[in-house]
Amino acid sequence: MKKYWTLGLLAGLMLVQVALPVSMIAKRETTLKYGMAFRFKTAPVDPYDAFRGRYVALRVEVNKVNKPEGLELKYGQKVYAQLSVDENGFAMIAQVAVQKPGRGAYLEARAGYSQRDEVQLDLPIDRYYMEEKSAPRAEKVYREHSVRGKQDAYVVVRVMDGFAVIEGLYIDGRKIEDLLRAKS
Repeated sequence: MKKYWTLGLLAGLMLVQVALPVSMIAKRETTLKYGMAFRFKTAPVDPYDAFRGRYVALRVEVNKVNKPEGLELKYGQKVYAQLSVDENGFAMIAQVAVQKPGRGAYLEARAGYSQRDEVQLDLPIDRYYMEEKSAPRAEKVYREHSVRGKQDAYVVVRVMDGFAVIEGLYIDGRKIEDLLRAKS
């Protein structure tokens, strides 16, 4: 009897170990396939962080939003950034709320520093993972194209139910991987 109990627990543990990564992959793939696409302009970013792995460090331009009157936010508090699109086709944050929106596209984010009428948001769009050998070159190209006065870099992000997946990093309208291949 004890043997079956142990085997049952072991089988359950193995099932959990397989189910967790599979569910994480399925969520990303579902978002990429069915999520709504938004283009986010990127902004200059500090180019060096010794603890970061092989990815391009990103910062999106639209990370500040006006707070609704009377809304008090604490640093690190979970918020929902409702998205819309500007006249140039780039994403913008229409408003921020503490309750999950009933409809429309939104991102789950964290409240950052808050001033009287404005709050900075920590959006989940800060890393574009790439093949290990290409990432340092891509970071260099990205930095060259995201300096003040020459900001022609953007990311396409798929959004579904508050979850975001970066579909691609673009420099001057070309996908970064294609641009790096052309420069090789």
